[in-house]
Amino acid sequence: MNYDVALKLMLAAFLGGCIGIERQMREKPAGLRTNMLICVGSTLFMTISERAGALLNADPSRIAAQIITGIGFLGAGAVLHSHGFVLGLTTAATIWVVAGVGMAVGSGFYGIAVFATLLSIATLTLMSYIEDRIQQRHLHSFTITGTDFSAAAAAIKTALKECSINLSSFNFRREPNRYQIWFNASVSHEINLRIVERLSQFPAITQVETGTSPHDFIQPLHTDSG
Repeated sequence: MNYDVALKLMLAAFLGGCIGIERQMREKPAGLRTNMLICVGSTLFMTISERAGALLNADPSRIAAQIITGIGFLGAGAVLHSHGFVLGLTTAATIWVVAGVGMAVGSGFYGIAVFATLLSIATLTLMSYIEDRIQQRHLHSFTITGTDFSAAAAAIKTALKECSINLSSFNFRREPNRYQIWFNASVSHEINLRIVERLSQFPAITQVETGTSPHDFIQPLHTDSG
């Protein structure tokens, strides 16, 4: 067994895992295991490419070019087009960077690989805070009226996940033949409109209201007496 290659693969798994943990915490499709495997695979192919090229006197860049092509297809699969919105671009870009980290490890550029990993993690975490400030997020309240609680709750979860919003809690009130669910989320104006538009497309939801105060829509529902 070639211990040099084994150490490269272990380093690749560690660096890919560092980025993957951040993705996993945000509940993204390409999480811990996916990023580890991408990084390890890129390192393995790059190592094989260089050693085979030395033995056969061939150009090792040919396999490296195919790695980039293959990662491009993998990244394209992570991008979704849903109801006029493009989702998953950050995930696709992360996959591309993780593959580059793996290729750097496979080529022996360990310092560059570590620096690129740290820079990527900083971009995914710190830049997210800056983006929030630029987009001027505000606390918005949402009130949803539906006829089926389970279906309405599932629809809310789906809509918020598509907009990369993690909801920790919500409240609901049961009335005859309908439910009222309300929750608060700190989002930009654009995301607020996107959530409302997406929720309005679910059959289980009959009404969607939103406002900038957490107490806007928590009044009891009034049923028709006639």
